[in-house]
Amino acid sequence: MALIVFYRHGKAEPRREGVSDRERRLTREGVMQVECGGRLLLGAGFKKILSSPYRRAVETAEILARTLKLSYAIADWLAPDSGVGLEDLEKFGVDDGVILVGHNPWMEETIIELVGGALELKAGGFAVVSVIAFRPGGGNLLSLVNPGVVNVCKGGGRA
Repeated sequence: MALIVFYRHGKAEPRREGVSDRERRLTREGVMQVECGGRLLLGAGFKKILSSPYRRAVETAEILARTLKLSYAIADWLAPDSGVGLEDLEKFGVDDGVILVGHNPWMEETIIELVGGALELKAGGFAVVSVIAFRPGGGNLLSLVNPGVVNVCKGGGRA
């Protein structure tokens, strides 16, 4: 059994002319979301972070790495439209204690295929999944944390 985190990058600046999608940065709110999410994952024994090469994902991975005192590596297969499927994850080194930082729709679709049911993974949110096998129905959703929890981290009330 493997414990995997699927972490969608924090809220990013909107698309605009002259800035490629690859280069979009996290907003201030996005940074706060990820800082909070990282604190929620402290002490859970995660071992490494793999990130999409897109700037907003790398910034997310950097914040998580700093908070969790882990290293991160760029994984080109986490880029949008890479074509990687659920069954490919094991061959890419996804195993117990890995945090994957990437994008929708891949993140949501992969989690849904792995655990069944329906869910919404918002920017800055993450899902913790217990994986028995990288195949449809091969995992259990343990936790889904979406960015409303930022207010809790700041002491602002309910998530």
